[in-house]
Amino acid sequence: MSGGREEQGREAGATQEAQRAQRAQGAQGAQGAQGAQGAQALAATSREGAGAAAQPEVKAPPPPPFRSDETFRLAIRGGEVIDGSGAPRRRADVLVRGEQVAFVGEVDASVKAERVLDAAGALVTPGFIDAHAHGDPRGGMDQALAMGVTTVVLGQDGMSPGKRIGAFLDAVAAARPRVNVATLVGHASVRAEGGVGSKRLGAARFDRMVALVARALDEGAFGLSTGLEYDGGRGADAEELSAVAGPVGARGGVVMSHLRSEDDDRIEAALDELFAQCQRSGARAHVAHLKVVYGKGAARAEAILGKLAAARAGGLEVTADLYPYTASYTSLEILFPDFARPPHSYARATRERRKELGDFLRARVTKRNGPEATLFGTGKYAGRTLAAVASAQGVPFEEVLMDLGPHGAEAAYFVVDEALLERLFVDPFVMISTDGGAGSAHPRAYGAFARALGELAHRKGLVSLEEAVRKMAALPAEVLRLEGQRGCLREGCAADVLVFAPNEVRDRADFRSPRKLSEGMRFVVVNGAVAREGGHATGARAGKALRSPARAGTERDTQREVPGAGALRAGDGT
Repeated sequence: MSGGREEQGREAGATQEAQRAQRAQGAQGAQGAQGAQGAQALAATSREGAGAAAQPEVKAPPPPPFRSDETFRLAIRGGEVIDGSGAPRRRADVLVRGEQVAFVGEVDASVKAERVLDAAGALVTPGFIDAHAHGDPRGGMDQALAMGVTTVVLGQDGMSPGKRIGAFLDAVAAARPRVNVATLVGHASVRAEGGVGSKRLGAARFDRMVALVARALDEGAFGLSTGLEYDGGRGADAEELSAVAGPVGARGGVVMSHLRSEDDDRIEAALDELFAQCQRSGARAHVAHLKVVYGKGAARAEAILGKLAAARAGGLEVTADLYPYTASYTSLEILFPDFARPPHSYARATRERRKELGDFLRARVTKRNGPEATLFGTGKYAGRTLAAVASAQGVPFEEVLMDLGPHGAEAAYFVVDEALLERLFVDPFVMISTDGGAGSAHPRAYGAFARALGELAHRKGLVSLEEAVRKMAALPAEVLRLEGQRGCLREGCAADVLVFAPNEVRDRADFRSPRKLSEGMRFVVVNGAVAREGGHATGARAGKALRSPARAGTERDTQREVPGAGALRAGDGT
């Protein structure tokens, strides 16, 4: 595995260098290209005449792009900047003007600021973007800020955060959130609003749903989410999925999918379903909380990543997110068969097909590492395993599940292999998410980003800190088409900024105490306002309701790039 990481690192580094050269050429135009050629010729001449006494003229650095008498909102001094692109860290100061980064570079002590943040011995990075989050963003959001998350993406798993996306974003803006908030429109919510429920549809019923998706996108949604493993979305067939993704593709948006199955023996088919949906509609594909349930080893991860890479090689833009834990978390409904879930009657299933239901549950739970691997997070058995509850009652564990029903509780399922998880994590097209929010019974909501940064990157060394920051900042910004605005640390970017020492960053939440805040962020800045410092939230409410730049008639850009990872459509990501 380490050899694979080294090779991957070399490839990513080469790609980064090529992209930096391309970006520089694009910024400078033909004149810049001629200058680069001249510089190469000069270098060659210098090598030929290495013994000559003449020395090249040393030019003074250009003056900084600000007035000497200007007073900045913030000056972050003395740190090493990781700008989010994957480029190596460098010693630099950061100046903030209003809500934006004004300058990144070394400045002298004469530069004035309303407040100076001491970053000595620390890294200075862009704020992190949680690509898959849940909950009400109008609350405190301490769990997000404590691990450096400054932007969350809601509307996941097919569920919109409100009936009208525009009204939801207006309400978020009025509440002055502590973090930035983006959202998707949920496929299951659109089905519900269209009066569909869990039924399968005929083509004549698609028009209403397509119109609702288009309206949501025009009101600011960044794409469409699906939850095909859940009751609200699992009735959709290929024709429906392609139809509702049509407006997404027309606007250059993304489909973020909770796949129809993440099980080891079904995930390839589920990925094919997502890829077909996006190929037909022209949308970009994103796999939510990527995992392989009861799959084992790095080789199995390589097979899945290879499938994603093959789709990219075929012309589809594909990314994914994951949370760095070996347990998933959701309702019990994923354990139950179709005949015991809506639109079917659960009471009838237990009355007329009880033995069949019990046999199904026993086989499914056993395949998913057994009842010891199911830990209740809500309901009357919260904090206990399915095995412990069954033992205490003296009944088979399937009887406990049938008593609860598919919506009787949520649980953590310890079904993910660590070696597989770590190999997925290092892939350059995979970003980080929490799949949670305040109050969640899974520690990922309070620790995912701190765990990825402090444990997997810093202590285990699975990726460099530069790559970890790219995966948590620039990569999700690119998927949202917010590159150059969020997830970056250079002039003109939003001033979402973190200051931390990697050795101080730790996730503290676990399954016994899932709501412990992470530690290690010295300063968290949101749109130029210090939102957290010294281990405490300041109360600043400087977050924004973000609206997608894509609108009806937007021309699709099919050759976007992820900084440091190569073209998303290229097939060299694994």
